[in-house]
Amino acid sequence: MAVSWEDGGVTKRGPSWGQLVDQAARLVGANEPSLLRMRGSDLQILEYVKSKKDGMQPLINWLNKNMEPPDTALLSSRIHGALAGLENCNLFYTTNYDDFLERALHLSNREVVTVSSEHELSQSLHQKTQVVKFHGDFNRPEAMVLTESDYDRRMMFEDALDLKMRSDVLGKVILFIGYSFNDANVAYLFRRLNDVFGKLPQSFVGKRAYIAYSNPSDFERRLFHARDIEVISIDGNQREEDIAGLLEGMAS
Repeated sequence: MAVSWEDGGVTKRGPSWGQLVDQAARLVGANEPSLLRMRGSDLQILEYVKSKKDGMQPLINWLNKNMEPPDTALLSSRIHGALAGLENCNLFYTTNYDDFLERALHLSNREVVTVSSEHELSQSLHQKTQVVKFHGDFNRPEAMVLTESDYDRRMMFEDALDLKMRSDVLGKVILFIGYSFNDANVAYLFRRLNDVFGKLPQSFVGKRAYIAYSNPSDFERRLFHARDIEVISIDGNQREEDIAGLLEGMAS
């Protein structure tokens, strides 16, 4: 979920995944990241950087520094405002490392607890809105999912957050925003959820999951339907506006 803000008259946005990998490559002296991409995937490049730098802290520091929008930017973000306006939704899962969602919820006077570890599970109260950081966050950099091995461990679905997600999915309808089958790890997540839970005949809508997807073809629709995920088509040329409109419609 992108956020733009002004800094000294310059419009800024948080780094994309591609920019993150480019910066990682530069940290190990590879000023032409495209050359590294000829050797391996983005996740493999990050694994290489972790080995060369004995950790990911320099890259995490850079990322954190470039993801600090002011409150005014979050207040003007239509998507974050729409998410905060979902008063009947008190559970959000995100793979983002930033705290934009939590801040937007706080700015809307909602009580929020962030969950990124087993310890924090015991601190989360049912009456609070929970934001589950499925790939870690800046407050726990050692738990951030960045490299190939990090993703492999994440996809084992054996830690406390995985058990929580399995419990949370039961009896609820899920809406995925910002994901696609282009990400092999996300595709595996969809399949894993489907294998674990199968169909939910008790679901009052007959579906347990929806995904907002830009300009879906028959290819994407069939892949998602095979996992019992209903596709909500949005216009790729006005993606953020359509997602915000969808969320605002859910709140009305």
